[in-house]
Amino acid sequence: MNTEITLDFHAFGLSDAVLAALARKGFTAPSSIQALALPRLLAEEGHLVAKARTGTGKTAAFGIPLVERLITPGKEPRALILTPTRELALQVSLEIRSLAGGPYPRVAAVYGGASMGGQLRDLSRGVEIVVGTPGRVMDHLERGSLDLSALEWLVLDEADEMLDMGFLEDVEAIMDKANPNRRVALFSATMPAPILRVVRQRLGDVDIIEDKATVDEKPAVDQFYLVLRREDKLEALRRIVDSSEDFHGLVFCATKVETDEVARRLVEGSYAAEALHGDLSQEARERTLRRFRNKLTTILVATDVAARGIDVERLTHVVNWDLPNDPESYVHRIGRTGRAGRRGTTIAFVLPTARGRVSMLSRAVERVLGAPIKKMDVPNVTLVMEAASRKVRSIVIAASGSCLTGSETACADTGLGESALDVAGSVTTSSADDGMLAASDPDNGTDPGRIEAARVFTDPSDPRAKLADELLSTLGPRAAVEALIAAAYGEALDPSRYKHIVEFDDQPRRDPRDFSRPAGRPYEGRPSRGFEHDRPAFRGGRSFEREGGRGYEREPVRGSFDRDADRGSREPIRGGETRVYIGVGRSHGASARDVAGLLIKAAGVPSRLVDSIDVREYCAFATLPSDAARKAFEYVKRDANLPSIRPAAPSGEKRGAVKNGYDRA
Repeated sequence: MNTEITLDFHAFGLSDAVLAALARKGFTAPSSIQALALPRLLAEEGHLVAKARTGTGKTAAFGIPLVERLITPGKEPRALILTPTRELALQVSLEIRSLAGGPYPRVAAVYGGASMGGQLRDLSRGVEIVVGTPGRVMDHLERGSLDLSALEWLVLDEADEMLDMGFLEDVEAIMDKANPNRRVALFSATMPAPILRVVRQRLGDVDIIEDKATVDEKPAVDQFYLVLRREDKLEALRRIVDSSEDFHGLVFCATKVETDEVARRLVEGSYAAEALHGDLSQEARERTLRRFRNKLTTILVATDVAARGIDVERLTHVVNWDLPNDPESYVHRIGRTGRAGRRGTTIAFVLPTARGRVSMLSRAVERVLGAPIKKMDVPNVTLVMEAASRKVRSIVIAASGSCLTGSETACADTGLGESALDVAGSVTTSSADDGMLAASDPDNGTDPGRIEAARVFTDPSDPRAKLADELLSTLGPRAAVEALIAAAYGEALDPSRYKHIVEFDDQPRRDPRDFSRPAGRPYEGRPSRGFEHDRPAFRGGRSFEREGGRGYEREPVRGSFDRDADRGSREPIRGGETRVYIGVGRSHGASARDVAGLLIKAAGVPSRLVDSIDVREYCAFATLPSDAARKAFEYVKRDANLPSIRPAAPSGEKRGAVKNGYDRA
């Protein structure tokens, strides 16, 4: 059916605490899928199978009933939400916490590629809701750290994605271990045959509700992404802004701290930028938005939560400084441009470690908007300088006032529309001896009879006219114009102000299911699903010099994927040195230079002391001085966003159970 939303959340009988949480998030009326799902899920019984597009508010559709019903603490989990990727698991867990009106329900996120210790502590303390990926949930079930005997709800989010990633066998195994009386809510953008088979066999004859609400007008946007290092993001943003004719856009960051930092650095670079995040007072927020609407601020750097409700027409750009965690956030972000019949541009900054992840995002977005996200190159300095020249030319023409007949078209007829310097070169006559430019003549398309008509200051007594005459007589026409341009726009037209950017190829990734693994257990830690923040800011293009002037060379790969990837290399370690394991590899986009850059930063040593780098598919090994190695171990412990660095196990020994290159212990 075609559902037209005419109700609000009060119609569902929600508690005051949940309604207050929805109000804090800026939710006023349910989306179409929420209007369809909430009455069914808030009822006392019955399964739900829903076909709904990405970006329609599915998380709140199943999250609101959970936080409404599961408000009493218990020892065992009462709800389990399965998601195909670890970043979606974290996103869903954070969203459900934000929907809760009090300390309960407690939520734990369990996913691969993260320490098992913290997850074990969360589960042992007791939680009401567990959000996780199928592989890691199976790990906990096998350990006995997760008990589904008291489960009341089982939610399968993005079931078709789990099917595509090979998780269906694990999903069915989890359903077998769960309380048979639990309710099931399954959400999927499509309903392929294997999913329908599971529905028929596991749930019986159940109706499939479908969100058939009219799709909002799709934003007219050109979607692009750039693959670049973290330290090159600001330079890329500067080039994007400077190469645009009239940039007026949003830059989305993941955290408040980064929002403030990006805005500050833009302001220091003479850009009209401001930050918008949750720490601003309401007065400051309104003032910032007012300046942005009036284009006194042309770059608004914001977090997702703070940007909720922003409705500014004719935005030219949306820039994702950090790649969103899920397609819904991405669609919401880019929907703020490409309105009112004007095309917009969206650009996502993608770290080399997330090249695979953007492919999944592109496929999901294409299903919603009908167009993928395409790779683009960073605007080169030549293009930026051409754009800057056009802007200066427009400013000069506009400042000339009623040039000739008073219209911009008339100014263009004089040649001003082609080049201000060309006009300057044809204004007057002089001899070669005094350095003046040659007189214009009919052959070059300039009519000398129109030169005087091009004077901006018609009153000879005007101080500006006097100064212009003095400069012309002192410097000559061309030199005078060049000097004025240098004084007024020298920095904008200086190509040396732009730094070098290291660009990366858009290398396709192998499907992790192609690697050897136990049947039915897909590789859960696939890098394409990881957070950008899970990886270090690799120095992919930096040259690290060894002693003797030799640069790093990529070490040969020793064999294929090794389940015991935590073992060190077989080469002997010299006295006073330690062989270390690094939790990133080729599949994460890391090279020997990347690993070297991370170790140099973490250990605080020069590049010549980082030796014998061995980059494998899912991890890497290197040799450091023992004291530097200890320093690196402590360094990464202080930053959860960095990959693991720890002592490598001796050859032939295991550090513990290792699954697909990640420590399960």
